[in-house]
Amino acid sequence: MGRTKRIYNLILRTWPLFKVGLWLGKQPGIDHVLKPVFSTKIHQVTMIPVNEAIAQGKQTVLPYSLLQQLVEQASARFIMEECVCRRHEGCQKYSAELGCMFLGEGASHIHPSLGHTCSKEEADEHLQRGMEAGLYPLIAHTIIDSLALGIQYKRMLTVCFCCECCCLVHRGLRSGPTSLLDVVQRLPGLKLSVGEGCMGCADCIDRCPVHAISLNHRSVEIGEDCKGCGICVHACPQGAITMEMEGDEEILSGFFRRVNSYADILPSKPDKKSIPRP
Repeated sequence: MGRTKRIYNLILRTWPLFKVGLWLGKQPGIDHVLKPVFSTKIHQVTMIPVNEAIAQGKQTVLPYSLLQQLVEQASARFIMEECVCRRHEGCQKYSAELGCMFLGEGASHIHPSLGHTCSKEEADEHLQRGMEAGLYPLIAHTIIDSLALGIQYKRMLTVCFCCECCCLVHRGLRSGPTSLLDVVQRLPGLKLSVGEGCMGCADCIDRCPVHAISLNHRSVEIGEDCKGCGICVHACPQGAITMEMEGDEEILSGFFRRVNSYADILPSKPDKKSIPRP
């Protein structure tokens, strides 16, 4: 069993150090020293657009269906009793009671004092609450969660519901080390486009967490650093920014191939040698 709530809260007293680390990671000279701390070998994050349909040829896929598939396939599910980021930052916009969800074998070892295991149905309801609240889902696999909770790193995955004001990832992208840009990725094949309706109001530029949008004459351009969070889609008053999938690859297959490359959340396959013969 993982760490108790008392031990977990003691670890979280180092919260201010996380933010200091993000700031130090961007300082000349120090950024190179701290680069291993933000390595893709121990952190992987995929941003999921919130409540926005993604065009795939003649079809559309809702981001919720991606999360739902993860929940369906996971061997176990655990809902944290609160959001650590919103609690420590004293969020005034969103409730801290909507916590992260953990998936995979590691989730079954999280101490019950921190939340509770749940059924697929309850997990789906939790996903819906997060999406309907306008929070931005992150699919994360990070060593920090594993160490803080005392669970196996390889056999867990985190589904966070983040707000722009409190989430450490969002804040880190805005003001943290450049190496964090490699850790956070967009959905495979996802492309954001700016249509003719763009009036160059720059609302999307101010909201983009990675500064990937620039003004070009009377319209904006979205650069390669875009993480596909979809914040700009919601920020555009003209509805001029759209999302679509490039290529023939299915969204689900590309997404799950990436997740499976670094985290194993599926039920363990039975050992054939241990199965008694009839």
